[in-house]
Amino acid sequence: MQFEYYKNILSITNYRQIQQLDSDLIALDKIKVYGKDLKVLRLDKDTIIIQGVIVKLELEDA
Repeated sequence: MQFEYYKNILSITNYRQIQQLDSDLIALDKIKVYGKDLKVLRLDKDTIIIQGVIVKLELEDA
């Protein structure tokens, strides 16, 4: 999994599965994104792009 953060937009490639989508938490399989006003701008089989104020990222061990 790779991610890039620039100007309140987070791009995550090679994510596995979406577990939860809320305006303050987006949980994927191995990463949790906490923030405010989180919105999914793009979602396809390889990439998810999230916009909003990112407060915290939690990465799980592989």
